[in-house]
Amino acid sequence: MATMGTQYGAIVHGRRGDTDVTSTVEARSVEGGRSVALIAVQGTLATPSLESVKGALAGVTRVTEGAAATLAKAAPPPPYASGVAVVLLFADVAHVAAHGGARCYRERGGVLEELAAGVHDAQPGDAFVAASHAGLQVGRAFFTTASRAATDAEFRNNALDAALEAALAPYSTFVAVAAARLP
Repeated sequence: MATMGTQYGAIVHGRRGDTDVTSTVEARSVEGGRSVALIAVQGTLATPSLESVKGALAGVTRVTEGAAATLAKAAPPPPYASGVAVVLLFADVAHVAAHGGARCYRERGGVLEELAAGVHDAQPGDAFVAASHAGLQVGRAFFTTASRAATDAEFRNNALDAALEAALAPYSTFVAVAAARLP
């Protein structure tokens, strides 16, 4: 996965309900290159739970097949973290894991699909989304607004925020998403 030209974003959308949500995009140098983690969490203590996952990410020195599952399991149990989604992008693959009500998705060719846990190929033009819980409509385009990558930095965690805001506008559910769109 080339990081140059890749767009990243993380937002919280909707009105707060009985649970909290949060998301982030984190870049990390690892053996063999750079990995980018898309993380979304829901639960009564979503923010501290996210910090637990980020703490586990800090210990990742090599991306292996089970890395995303290890990160997703680093959050505390329900109700503190009732849903955790992790997409770990490295080279030309996406390592995916979700627990509880959280879900991971890929938009390819204008069609959003839910991803099962495991390793998935990442092709140019793909977009990956970690969502704090299920409910994104699959089978159609998720992104409806064009976005442009930041030209003044290799990694910026806000280049996709406006497109995410537009994509989530039809949803009334309180959701946090983290996303990446490959060039």
